[in-house]
Amino acid sequence: MRRLLPITFILITLLSGCSQKAKGTLFHNDPSLTKVWPPPPEQSRIKLIKVFRGAVEFMAPKSRLRSIFETITGEKEQLLEFMAPAGIVSDGDRYIYVADPSARLVHKFDFQENEVSYLTHAGTELLASPVGVALDSDGNCYVTDSVKAKLYKYSSSGEYLGSVGNGLVEFLRPAGIAIGRDDFKYVVDVLANKVIVLDHRDKFVMDFPNPSGSEALNRPVNIALDNKNNIYVTDAFSFSVKIFDNKGNLLNTIGRIGDGPGSFARPKGVAVDSDAHIYIIDANFDNFQIFNPAGQLLLYVGSTGKQPGQFFMPNGIFVDQEDRVYVTDSYNQRIQIFQYIKEQATK
Repeated sequence: MRRLLPITFILITLLSGCSQKAKGTLFHNDPSLTKVWPPPPEQSRIKLIKVFRGAVEFMAPKSRLRSIFETITGEKEQLLEFMAPAGIVSDGDRYIYVADPSARLVHKFDFQENEVSYLTHAGTELLASPVGVALDSDGNCYVTDSVKAKLYKYSSSGEYLGSVGNGLVEFLRPAGIAIGRDDFKYVVDVLANKVIVLDHRDKFVMDFPNPSGSEALNRPVNIALDNKNNIYVTDAFSFSVKIFDNKGNLLNTIGRIGDGPGSFARPKGVAVDSDAHIYIIDANFDNFQIFNPAGQLLLYVGSTGKQPGQFFMPNGIFVDQEDRVYVTDSYNQRIQIFQYIKEQATK
């Protein structure tokens, strides 16, 4: 016991000297990033504010303490980097969750405590292909697993709470998920060509659309909601985004197959900002396009490459309550965060 005392004293001293953690770094603009869209002299509407490469970069403020701890104890902390990030969600304040189906896990980043953790199991079973993530008003995280054909629920602390819809909802291949302010969940099922709706108690409410007619879906992959609870569904094999009201009635369709602005080759994630602008990822074009509520193209952001503001097979997109735009840049194995700049009201 006496031999342990000096080591214990050293560790306590080190911990007390490193008690201040880097807080709020997620939403601080990186001054080295100057990319804006459209470029001057036009009024900027989108600004790149952060490029985030995952656990190693995230944990850098603790690296000195960790290296000393490893020297003393011989133990090394295992940090898992992004493999091919897909779905993404943030509470806009503290947490980012990133589904990484190639790594078979969900990365959870806590920017208040400067910690990273992982959702890897559903009970005793390993996750197989987590692709979609969403948060309810209590901070519970819902994860779709496309291979297991399940929707899983975790508490804000990462505790597994169970599989949602067991015995009542039979998913075929769940993918994108969005949760409204009323805590209703909207899950797209790729193989069923449906949106499945669950209430605030995770009970089945309905599914839509009708399998025939213009509102039918053809391999839907992602979903988003606006502040009126309209529902935006990326319909991959129709090369478009279809907009429904909360009863499942088709309101509008944006996009068509093509290789020019306003058209799509491989549409992926979809998101909506506070002004009802619609953001749609195209993995082939390596950009996201922004449309007004009427479906008119306003702007496209990004090009192919590895530099900040460029993409290589982007996938997921999410807009938080402060109009920050999170994009999973899958093959560049990183996240890029943008800020939508609202038009200033004139007096």
